[in-house]
Amino acid sequence: MSMIQIIKQAAMEAVDQSSPMTVAYGTVTKINPLEINVEQRMNIKGDMILLTSNVVDIEVMVEVDDNTEDANGPDRHKHKYQGIKKHIHKKSLKVGERVLLLRVQGGQKYIVLDRLVSA
Repeated sequence: MSMIQIIKQAAMEAVDQSSPMTVAYGTVTKINPLEINVEQRMNIKGDMILLTSNVVDIEVMVEVDDNTEDANGPDRHKHKYQGIKKHIHKKSLKVGERVLLLRVQGGQKYIVLDRLVSA
């Protein structure tokens, strides 16, 4: 085996042993403060949890150029609806939801990638 092959193999083994990142599953057990049970083995909370925009309420500015829909009944009307409107996407986690986690090297931090939904 050449020196280069030995170095490559040693590097690959070091990465495998350090587990830079691994996928894990969890269940939200508390909201305030947020706590997640990871694979029925341990609870994580506080600084151990990093959230992505997929699992928090976010404010989004949306540009619209449309008309209201016709309404049936005595207050029937139709008008233009346009401009930049603020929408809040309510995506924060709830107790009991299952989440997909990415364990960062050493297991000191977990990134909550998204919630899991059943088909």
